[in-house]
Amino acid sequence: MDSETKRITFTFSVDTKGSQLKVTQPSGGAINQATANTEDTELNCGRIVAVTSPQAGDWRAEITGTGRYWLEVQAQSDIFFVSAEFVKEGGRLGHEGLFRIQGQPLAGTPATLQVSLSASETKTTEFFLVTEEGETFQKLHLHPVNSDREFFEFVGRVDLPALPFRLSAVGRDLNDKQYQRFFSNLFHAESVEVSPRLDSDELSPGSTKHVAFIVQNLGFRRTFKVTVTDAHQFVGKIEPKELALGAGESGTVWVDLTAPAATAPGVGDDVVFVAASIDGQPTSNSSVVHFSVSSRTTQNPR
Repeated sequence: MDSETKRITFTFSVDTKGSQLKVTQPSGGAINQATANTEDTELNCGRIVAVTSPQAGDWRAEITGTGRYWLEVQAQSDIFFVSAEFVKEGGRLGHEGLFRIQGQPLAGTPATLQVSLSASETKTTEFFLVTEEGETFQKLHLHPVNSDREFFEFVGRVDLPALPFRLSAVGRDLNDKQYQRFFSNLFHAESVEVSPRLDSDELSPGSTKHVAFIVQNLGFRRTFKVTVTDAHQFVGKIEPKELALGAGESGTVWVDLTAPAATAPGVGDDVVFVAASIDGQPTSNSSVVHFSVSSRTTQNPR
């Protein structure tokens, strides 16, 4: 726990009675009761401990008893990830920039990572890749691209690992105490890419829009199953629903979207396209496209 953390909360629950949670501060003292800066709530099958202005250092949560348990620790701090996403260059001529990629990054090629960190309370920052369990295994070399430490942005190239990974930020706060933050999203490099091909992101009430999605196989030959879903059930025909692709080959899937004639202008619909291998080495990727219903009723032909 760093010195900039304003509050920490331990929430423990278990499916049988008699189990206990012991919370020990960095000074070595256990929290046994409520105080001026501590809330301590005992439950029939759990306990909630909340501490305001917690001590900097290593806290320890020790559980004794039997049964299935759940333990969650939350902290309030001005040091946190604002965003972390893989990006690529794009945009119209004269308006080029970095834009978030669709789905997961691609295996076999370096990726570009863009990170925004609320870092006004920090002195130093380094970034690492960690496993699902939080073990550090790769240091990243990201460089700052602005000077606003409240929304401090970093960009850099990343050699993608074969295993799923998360992102961590480690450094020293303004009181020279170590801090560590994790970005919750789990990333994993995939060997299939999904790219939408759009002329516009508008849907006309009462007409059908034909949208093309390109699926490219970057690995060995295999067959991909296509799944397309959306919240408003505008998705109709999907053709084809399976693609057999060799290494480096790509195929086109056409998706029909029909907004009923009575659909109000401005209604939004997120279409989620997923391509997953059903033979060979497992891989999958996705694309999410947001469409808005317009007031126009002209049909967009295929």
